[in-house]
Amino acid sequence: MPALLDWTGHALIDVGIATICRMVGKTDPCSLTTDDLGAAAKEMDRYYFSGALNSYLTCVFMNSEYVQPETGANKATSRKLYAERNLYAFRSPPDSNLEGEICAFSGLPASHRIHRGQMPMLTGEEVLNFFPNGAGGLNINGAYLTALQALPLGGRRSEGRLFIAHADNPNLTLALAGSFLEDNRRLITLAMSNSLPNKQGVDESLPREQASWDTVKKRAKYPDAKSPFSLIADDLLRTLGDAKLLNSVAGPVSLTIYWLSSSGQGPSLEIYPVPSNLLNFLRRVEQKGHARVFRALVARSWQLIDVNPVAKTKGKKQPESRGPQLGGPGRSTNRLLADLFSVYQAGFIDLHRAATFLRRHLLLSSKTFDIERSGRWGLAEFFLEEVLSMSPDRIKQIKDFADKLAEYISTRNDKGFFQQVVYAKFNRDVRNALVKAQRNELLSKNSLLFTLDQYLAVFEADDAVGAINWSLIRDLISIRLMEKLHESGWLTPEKLSSETEEENELVTTGE
Repeated sequence: MPALLDWTGHALIDVGIATICRMVGKTDPCSLTTDDLGAAAKEMDRYYFSGALNSYLTCVFMNSEYVQPETGANKATSRKLYAERNLYAFRSPPDSNLEGEICAFSGLPASHRIHRGQMPMLTGEEVLNFFPNGAGGLNINGAYLTALQALPLGGRRSEGRLFIAHADNPNLTLALAGSFLEDNRRLITLAMSNSLPNKQGVDESLPREQASWDTVKKRAKYPDAKSPFSLIADDLLRTLGDAKLLNSVAGPVSLTIYWLSSSGQGPSLEIYPVPSNLLNFLRRVEQKGHARVFRALVARSWQLIDVNPVAKTKGKKQPESRGPQLGGPGRSTNRLLADLFSVYQAGFIDLHRAATFLRRHLLLSSKTFDIERSGRWGLAEFFLEEVLSMSPDRIKQIKDFADKLAEYISTRNDKGFFQQVVYAKFNRDVRNALVKAQRNELLSKNSLLFTLDQYLAVFEADDAVGAINWSLIRDLISIRLMEKLHESGWLTPEKLSSETEEENELVTTGE
C-alpha cells in the first residue's frame, strides 16, 4: 500500500507536507498516518475559521470559505462541508467525475479538482485555461490537498504576501517550515485571545514581526513580517547552527524562496534562488569556529526602526515617539546579511560586492570597538578562501606583512602612519606612507621594513582575486593591523577617531 504522502518536488506542496510533518512531530512524510492528518486538519480547522488569519489567508486561498464573513443561516453548515472537502480531504469521498484521473503531483488517483481557493496562483473556479483536457480545475489526491492547506502555517505573512522557502534537501525544508510554524502558532495564540497590539509598528510582544492594524474595522490584523530576506537569512543561521541538522545537509544544498500573493486585487509572484555556495558559506561558518564572531557582527547590523512613529494626520494629537530602536529579524533589514546575499544574487560571486562586504563589516570601527575585537581576521581569512578563492599562501603573505606594520606602529607609537594606512582615500597615499615608513626604519635601525618581493607578493600577485582593486588588500591589512594592535594594547577608540562614519552607520527607517 503506497504512503499517504511523499515529497513531490513541487514547492507549494512540499512546504505543506513539511508543515504537516512538523505539526505532528514527524520528519518523514511516508510515515504519516490518517490519524496524523486528522490531527493536523483539526488544528487548521480551529485556526482558519476563527477569523484571526483572514488578512493572511486572503492572499493565499482567495475567496475560500476560510475568509468569508460569518453571516447567514447556513454558514455553519457550509463551513463544515468546506472543511470536510478540503482540510479533511484525505478521508472525504472522491469526486465521481474524476474516475480514472491522476493527481498532478503524486501520480496517485485524483479525488478532488481544485482552483485558486485551494491553491495559490491557480485560475478561478470553472475557468478552463491552462488545465489538462479543458478541465475547470487541477486534479489532486485528497491527502495532498490536506497537506496543501497547511501551506500558510509553514510560511510567513510578509509585507502582505505569503513567504515560503523550499530546499532541494527535505531536511532544510522541514526545518524552515518548522520555524515558521512556531511563529504562526505563537501569533495565532495572541490573535485568538485578543492579545495582539492595537497599533501599527513595533511592539515588544512581537519579537519577529511588526503589528498590523485595520483602520477601517478598528481591530488588529495578523502581524506582518518585514524585510523577509533578512528573516530567512537569520533562520538559516539558526538552522545551520543546529549540529544534528548540519550533519543531515552535508552535501551541496540550494534553496528557492517564493514570495507571492494570490489576491485578486494584486496577484504577484517573485522567485529568488539562494545558491548552494552561499548556504555552504553559512554552514562552514559554523563548522570552522567563526560562528561567535559572525553572529555578533550580524547582531549589530540590524537597521534602526521607530518604535512609535509619529502620526501625520492633521488635527490629531501626535503620539510621542520613543525614538529609534534596534530592529531584528522580521522587523527590519540587516545590512550585513543583505550585503552577503548581494555577493551571490547575480548567479555568480560578485568580487566587487565581496570586497565591499569585507570593508563594511569586518573593519573595526570606533563605534563598534567593544564588539568582538578579536577574531575578525580569522573570519576575513575564511571569507577570502571560501568566497574569493584566495590562496592560503597569498593570505599568509598579507598577514605577515600586516604583522610587520603592526610591530612598527606599536614600537614607534606612530598614530599618523596607522591612520594613513587604514583611512587614506587614495592608494598613492598608502604607498607614500609605506615609503616613508621604509625610510624611517632604514635610518633608525639600518634595516628594511619589507622587501620589494614582499610588497609585490602582497599587492600585485595575480590569483583568483585578480585585481579587484588595490584597496581590498589595504583593507585586509587594516583588519589584521587592528587586531594585532588591539592584542598588544596599543589600539584604543581614540586612535580610531579619524574614521568616517559612512561605511558603518545604521540607517534609521520607518515602518
